[in-house]
Amino acid sequence: MEYYFADRKSNILGVGSTDGKGEWRIDNDIETQSVDNRPAVELKLDIHFTTDQEQAVNEMAKATNFIMYQDEEGNAHQMVIESVDHDSLGHIHSIVASDAGNDLINETVGAFKADKPYTIAEYILMFTNDSGWEIGINEFPDNVRTLEWTDEATSLARIIAVAKDFDAVLSFGFEFVGTNLVKHVINIRHETAGDSLISFEMNKDINNIVTHLDTYDMETSIKAYGAVPESTDGSTNQDPINLIGYNWTDPTGQFVLDQYGFLHDTIAVQKYSRLLSNSNPNPTQSDWNRVKTFESTTQATLLQAALADLKQYNHPNETYDIDLVNSPYVPLNQTVHIADENQQLFLSAKVLSIQRSRANHSVQLTLGEFAHETVSFDERLSALANQMANMPKTIQYYPWLRYADDDKGTNMSAFPTGKKYMAIVWSNETSVPSDDPADYAGQWALIQGPQGGDGKGGYTHVAYANSIDGKTDFSTTNGNGKMYLGIYADQTQAGSTDPTKYSWALFKGTDGRDGKDGKDGSDNVPYTYIQLGTPASPKKGDLWWHGTTLNDATALQYYDGSNWIDQSIQQAVLSIKKLQSIEVDTSTINSPTINVPFSHVSIEGSNVKSTGTLSLNGASYVISGNIEDTNGNPNGQNYHTEVNPDGLLSYITQTDGTTQMHTSRISMGVLELTDLVSGLGNSAKYITSTFTANDAVDYYHKDSGMETNDVSGLNISYSRKGNSVTIGIAFQMKTGNGWVKIADIRPGYSPFNSDDAARLLGSMSYTGAACELYVSAGGIYIIPWRGQGGYAGSLNFITHDAYPTDDAVVN
Repeated sequence: MEYYFADRKSNILGVGSTDGKGEWRIDNDIETQSVDNRPAVELKLDIHFTTDQEQAVNEMAKATNFIMYQDEEGNAHQMVIESVDHDSLGHIHSIVASDAGNDLINETVGAFKADKPYTIAEYILMFTNDSGWEIGINEFPDNVRTLEWTDEATSLARIIAVAKDFDAVLSFGFEFVGTNLVKHVINIRHETAGDSLISFEMNKDINNIVTHLDTYDMETSIKAYGAVPESTDGSTNQDPINLIGYNWTDPTGQFVLDQYGFLHDTIAVQKYSRLLSNSNPNPTQSDWNRVKTFESTTQATLLQAALADLKQYNHPNETYDIDLVNSPYVPLNQTVHIADENQQLFLSAKVLSIQRSRANHSVQLTLGEFAHETVSFDERLSALANQMANMPKTIQYYPWLRYADDDKGTNMSAFPTGKKYMAIVWSNETSVPSDDPADYAGQWALIQGPQGGDGKGGYTHVAYANSIDGKTDFSTTNGNGKMYLGIYADQTQAGSTDPTKYSWALFKGTDGRDGKDGKDGSDNVPYTYIQLGTPASPKKGDLWWHGTTLNDATALQYYDGSNWIDQSIQQAVLSIKKLQSIEVDTSTINSPTINVPFSHVSIEGSNVKSTGTLSLNGASYVISGNIEDTNGNPNGQNYHTEVNPDGLLSYITQTDGTTQMHTSRISMGVLELTDLVSGLGNSAKYITSTFTANDAVDYYHKDSGMETNDVSGLNISYSRKGNSVTIGIAFQMKTGNGWVKIADIRPGYSPFNSDDAARLLGSMSYTGAACELYVSAGGIYIIPWRGQGGYAGSLNFITHDAYPTDDAVVN
């Protein structure tokens, strides 16, 4: 992903990249969208910089500047930088930006009452007047409303309120020509609350599911009050409206409004009444009563508000914390599916927020509005059972079973995984099912649908037998060698072991009458055996799978006319739905993505465990997971290790799960280490250092026998390791001149701060005599106390010079 940084005039100042390429490296980018905050989008990211780039990054990514990028769905974004944290020591420039549409919070609109019905586009243009925003996509061109607001609000809040009244969803769009912004628009769309058809499975896509149940807000009846009606006679002592005297009948019979204004749920009270007992299994009294107030101004609207509230709270509140190992990008408000077969827990949930990081190759979804799912079948399967019962018994029929995404046979498959529809047709021609969707037209049945009104799902049960009444060799699991198939549907998950509940049909008929003698062509037709024992009387060309079924076959042999010859299958022609293997030798696996989840594995050499994933995605190899104690309980820390063409990136977080505590990066021969100094999240402070091969060796150089006007016998030795420099010096004084330069400093050894590279040299000739030595980028200087005698000593300091190129290297 590339991010373009621009000034307020949209002039491009720099380009950052999450793949480590380019001038600016972007890390920890998080794009956040949420249902509650639409149409706003928030972006956080870190920009890494060097000392030489510090001024440039401050200018490029300062508050009020723009960030522009295009997401994976093709949407263009222009973001305004709202806050900046510049860490000079850690060399990280952190920013928070929001959608440029949030500029509308800086405009205020007053109370408003429409004089006639207006379209949603007309309302939005009224409240964004002179802002430069235009209407883009508009899926509500003709809908009109007469709306009123009595308070002031920001332009952004007002157009969001308009969208809510029209049941519309807004989004900000930006049109670019090259990198030049030419138009910014407000798009008006219908809510796309569809089914993503994406499922997450426990121990595959899900680390853990924690279920929370509470009855704090539960109710089986409600006494509802509305607003206080306007007085018609000037009286101020008015009571709020209620439902007493309102006449209403629920067409389903579940809800009853009594003479006292209480709305009752007659089904919920039977489940939760305190009078429930073995002797009173269906109580009708002792409700969980609640009194609530709504803003309704009429009894009709008050009833609807109370009814919606009672439907929402007529059962215990059930919420879930779902720890996803990884997830794909799913649009807001789309439905996903959760499956934990061990608990027999099957849920649907809406995507309420999305956090997407391109640098970390991760997507985090926040799910809500959970609902139980059950596998249900429509009544066409009952008709199928009747059809089976009426099939001619002298004809051999074969069941063809296929699964698909819809009732048109889209993406038809022999496997049920991820499919919502099933079709069974019967053929008297061949046992090999057809793969033409047209052969299954009109037979598709929904096998993964919504709950019924009573909250129960439907189940279809299949059994096998060797008699028309199902009583001979009856089995619900083993169809091998059976001649009859039985089927029935009900609302119980477990299938019955009573053969009389099934409708039975012959699907493997008896032999028909002998036909006329024909030419025997079987002599030259190869036959395939699937069995454990050696086939009797094989002929040339026969194949023998060693096993009871193809699922457990362990070898394949070919009969050459006298011997069984071992055979192999070229892996290039295999198309395998699921491969379970212990060892693979001398194979090449061609796949863009390989994902290996792991759960509660022990980390060697430590007393901790971890749950996470190991994935190979294109050119990136990633291990991400958490830190757990010996019982598998996470402590909040996460880690991430990634190998890609740029090098190696590895970090571990604090217990908040996001703040990086220790980070290491190896990129093109350079080791970069970053440690947390203080703070968490956006307040975190870091220190960063880099390490190359130059940092691991000692550099050495010596100049001998030099002479100037002021000294003779001048010997200077230089040594350097990393940024630490030591200079050794010895000379004989010729004059007593002060502050004289006796030598140039050698490149690669200049002090970082010239003022602190100084020391006093003792005289080797006169007791108490000394000479002050100064070293700066300009050279080596002395101030002698006495113009005679010899002096020697050494001086240590820090340098930021580039490493010397021609000096001796000591490993």
